[in-house]
Amino acid sequence: MTEGKLDVALLARPEPFDHGLKADPVYRERFWLAFATGHPFEMRNTLHLTDVRGEAYLERINCEYGDHIDGLCRNVGLEIRSSFRSEREDWILAMIAAGMGVCFIAEYSASHPGVCHRPVADPEIIREVSLVSVADRLPSPVVSAFAKAVKEHDWQTAC
Repeated sequence: MTEGKLDVALLARPEPFDHGLKADPVYRERFWLAFATGHPFEMRNTLHLTDVRGEAYLERINCEYGDHIDGLCRNVGLEIRSSFRSEREDWILAMIAAGMGVCFIAEYSASHPGVCHRPVADPEIIREVSLVSVADRLPSPVVSAFAKAVKEHDWQTAC
């Protein structure tokens, strides 16, 4: 972004943004564990990080929280071994619906028929989605209009 390739972006990351970037929080969402309809997890209100133990894990390669979640798992003595990895979220969701595994997924992610999810607790995993721009760059009228629309949008109701 600081190289001038992007003017503004909606981003989330577990680490703080670089000092040259301005990040305005837009909304927060929890991570959930997604699984197929009919899985025993469906009978529970919340799940724990350690519930992934023994489950086939389907990894979303482009998940910006993947390394963070792996670290949380390691902290509780759990090593996630992916049975399948893809950058295609639709493939991962279809595989979950087919009962081929489970996956951590953000609360407001796309839904898919046959996929259920429950919030993860102990620890709760939360990401903050922010409107990010270069700190010392004057925004263009288009960027200003986009930022205004993003800030005025009711993200909680829309998701």
